[in-house]
Amino acid sequence: MKKIIAILAIAIMLFTACKKESSPADICTTATVTYAGDPAADGRGWILVTDTATGKFEAPEDIPATYKVNGLVVDVCYVRTDEDFICYCVPPPQKIVRITSISKH
Repeated sequence: MKKIIAILAIAIMLFTACKKESSPADICTTATVTYAGDPAADGRGWILVTDTATGKFEAPEDIPATYKVNGLVVDVCYVRTDEDFICYCVPPPQKIVRITSISKH
């Protein structure tokens, strides 16, 4: 019985001590979630504005529904995919990003 308790205690410590670390390819920043219009009407859909002064944004594959709040400031990590974001934006074409972690700022 003592062995089982000891093994369970070690397992619990290992699981609670492990945190997901971002990989070297992850880009982490603070961004503002913005709805930039219906994509069916040439809008950009839900985007992450990373620099409000220049209007620089990232186009995520998907933003979790709880974070689809216009103007919400988030801490986000993402990786770029090889897929182009189709919009009528200034060239070069922008790549879609995959969110690896997101939380309210």
